[in-house]
This record gives sequence, structure tokens and C-alpha cells, in this order.
Amino acid sequence: MFNRILVGLFFLFTLVHYAYANTAVEFYYINWEMVCDNTLTCRVAGFGRELDDGDSHISILLERKAGANQPITGGYFKYESYKYEDDDKKEQILKNHPISLVINNKDLGTLIKKPNSIYQLKPHQLSALLRVLKKTDNEIFFKQGDRYWELFDIGYNAVMLKMDEVQGRIGTIGAIIKSGKKSENHVYKPIPAPVIKKGTVIKSDESKKLTLDEVIAIFPEFKTRYSDEKEADCFSYDLDDEEDNFKPHFYLYKLDKNNDLLKASCLRGAYNFSDAYWVIPKEKINNKKIEFVVTNVFPEYNNGVIKSDRKMRGLGDCWIYEELTWNGRKFVPSAKNTTGSCNAFLGGTWRLPILVTRVVTK
Repeated sequence: MFNRILVGLFFLFTLVHYAYANTAVEFYYINWEMVCDNTLTCRVAGFGRELDDGDSHISILLERKAGANQPITGGYFKYESYKYEDDDKKEQILKNHPISLVINNKDLGTLIKKPNSIYQLKPHQLSALLRVLKKTDNEIFFKQGDRYWELFDIGYNAVMLKMDEVQGRIGTIGAIIKSGKKSENHVYKPIPAPVIKKGTVIKSDESKKLTLDEVIAIFPEFKTRYSDEKEADCFSYDLDDEEDNFKPHFYLYKLDKNNDLLKASCLRGAYNFSDAYWVIPKEKINNKKIEFVVTNVFPEYNNGVIKSDRKMRGLGDCWIYEELTWNGRKFVPSAKNTTGSCNAFLGGTWRLPILVTRVVTK
């Protein structure tokens, strides 16, 4: 009986573990958010704003890998300033000031300046920040010259509790929120990133522009597939409407020795446009069906990879970045990132991985 209980508990643990395996977990609450990728590495972002006018926002990024005895790292800091947007000289003077961390009126020193207008907390600053974030009676500020930003703590506990759950740390000595006496010997192990063997491709991003008649010559079912293929979802263009001022464009890429890649204008909107892709066999062998690949926003094809930059709506404009890689038979997802909550950061705040893979050449 005892052995059955042990087996059952192990089976339950395994089910919970694999519930998160190879799937991303996203969680948002108030001023904090978390994205755990398919390897169970989690990244957490918190937000705040300037005290005097509230127009300038800040964000801090934390990271924790799965597995026993993994510390919280990162402590990256960035801000989006609109304080002197009409006075470049004043803005530049302000940017040259170092940034300090101040907790409960105690100045913990300046942050490390990194490339691309990003700063990083020093180890003692990160430790101090993590100690006070769980409580609600602390004042956390970042200072630059005569300006102060406040980092909001509301939402931190909920998001970190979710991270503990995803990584299997609740009740262990390594949990951030609900810690306990259990060791971390049985927390979830990191999941290896899937390996994608990239197929041999013709290394060129040059394309040949086709007319609709030329497309139909190599893809006789194109008009039907273009309008009726549910996954393509192409409804912005009527291929038979001679009066339509918005004509779709068609381009053909050399993919590999056996296949070409067709790109066709698919959708148009106020903020996005998208193209649909089909793999076209160079020789029709055994009536092989032409395979639909994907409809992507702001797509770009190069060297066996289709990239997509999808703009979401939000203050600052949020983005999702995706990649598909040719493995010799089909295009498979190879990367996906999100900027998460924008919170007035132009182009989004951070690149938070959702899907991580390891692409190798055959």
C-alpha cells in the first residue's frame, strides 16, 4: 500500500511538472507580470512611474531558471522619459546623471550602466530589493538627478507565488512567497530546449515578383485556397475585383532544391498587414499537395526562416515576435517572444521568451 501511495504521488508530481513542459505560462497582476518559457525559465517584470508628473515610466526585470538552488538574477532597470521631450539638451543632461536605488530613505548606491539605455542592480542592491518587495510598508525609489521614480510593489507577491508554483518551489526553502522546510531536491528540473534540425536551403532572400496568372500557373488551386483556406484567413483582397485599388502582391522565393516558397498579400489593417505563405513543390510528384505554411504579420523571409513582428494595441504599442524554421519537410516554430505589458514604453518594455529552441544545421 505504501509503495502504491509513493507511486501515486510521483505520478501526480510528474503530471504537474509536465503540465508546464514545453508550454509557456503568462501571468499578470496589477503592476507585475511573469512569463515562463517552455524550458521553465521565468522572467518577471515590475513597473512604476515618476513621482511628480507620472509621465515617465520605469520597469525592472528579474529572472530565475528552473532547478534546485537557482537564485533570482537580472535586476535590469530601464525607463521611458518624456520629461523634456521638447528640450533635447535638458534631456541629454538628465540622461548623463547616474541612477541610484533608494529604499526607505537609504541610498544604496548607483546602478551599473549597460548598453542600450539599460541599467543593472548590483548584487547587494538586488538582495535588498527582494527582501522588501514582499512587504507593503516600504518605499522603493530610483533617483536620477532631481527626479524620483517609485517602483510599485502591488502585484509582486501574486506573480512570484505563481512563479514558485510553475517551478515547483512552494513549501521549499527556495520559495519566494510560500517557503517551507522542504529542500529543493525535488523542484522541477529545467526542460531542455527542443532541437530543430534546419534543412538545407538556398541561401538567398531574393524573390521574384509574380502576377496572379503566373501564380495560378504554378499553383492551379490558388484562388480557391487563398479565399477558402480557413487558416490563411485572407479576406482583405478580392482577387476577381478589377476595381479594387488595393491589389495583392505575390513573390516567389527559392527555398531548397525541391521547393519554392510563395508569399501572397493577405490582410491589411490600421496597424498591421500580413502575408500568407505556401510551399510550392518544383515538381508535382504523386499529386503532392501544396502545403499552407502560415499567415504572419509584418513577415520577413530569409535563409530558411520566416520572421513575424506582430503589433498589439497598448500604450507604447506591444509586440509579439515569432520565427518559423524550415526543417527540410515543413516550417516549424523555432522562437517566440513577447514585450509583455507596454506601460508607455515605445515598442514594448522587454523581450520575454515564450518559446526557446536550439536550431542546428543538418
